[in-house]
Amino acid sequence: MNQLEKVAGGFSFAEGPRWHDGAVYLSNIHDDAIERIEMDGTVTRVADLPGSPISMGFASDGSILVSALRAGRIWRIVDGELSDFRDVSSLADDDFGDIVIDEQDRIYLANQGMQYPSRIPEQIDSPIFLLTPDGGSREVARGFDYANGLAITPDRRSLVVAESFGHRLFALTIRDDGSLDNRRKIVQFGDDARPDGICCDADGAVWTANATSREVVRCTLEGAVTHRISTGDALAIGCILGGEDGCDLYITTATTALRDEARATRQSALWRTRADVPAGGRP
Repeated sequence: MNQLEKVAGGFSFAEGPRWHDGAVYLSNIHDDAIERIEMDGTVTRVADLPGSPISMGFASDGSILVSALRAGRIWRIVDGELSDFRDVSSLADDDFGDIVIDEQDRIYLANQGMQYPSRIPEQIDSPIFLLTPDGGSREVARGFDYANGLAITPDRRSLVVAESFGHRLFALTIRDDGSLDNRRKIVQFGDDARPDGICCDADGAVWTANATSREVVRCTLEGAVTHRISTGDALAIGCILGGEDGCDLYITTATTALRDEARATRQSALWRTRADVPAGGRP
């Protein structure tokens, strides 16, 4: 692996990077905005939002669907115009998190099972919901110790879940109707690691940004760790494969997750390095 190259910086908290249409999109959480970053580092504000965006995906029509921590809704962005897409406030009282959209425009949506850092229950019971294009919604899994990053493997058969406070990755089989079963542990990290954002490559392996151990790790679905990339003193927040050949690995980092401190210091950044295997699966 090559050393990290800084692409752009000065964000409050860059989360959930996604590769689309020749650029990286990310949620600038504490600025309540979605940003687009070109390969040369040029940053463009895509949209301002009335709340903290945490994750996004691209629907088949090209629109951006954005989940929010506490707004209780999914937003839709088309040509920079923001609208309400789905009200999810009735599904859970706690903070929402990552989304991943499959090829049928079904949305898997994680709920954190807590409100970080103000309310962290002794026993976290974090669920995952499925939102269908016909307006339906249902719970498809729960019992995670903070379900964070979500990804779908290239064969479309498994949903990978980063369980932050359990320090591990799980895979669940995706059935034809979108339901999930056959939960199995992929890898158990040390207690210093909290896996956050994840993505898959074309071999089905998973890249995970392990926030508190300050590294990005690649592991196979059989649990073998093949690569580790240090992010130095910064928290590793998210990762995505992209670029012209799909082998550019983009990583977001931050020095704090606290809103006021993050807005004051603006030390969150987007980095790039090279991977051996190109992007695969979703996001």
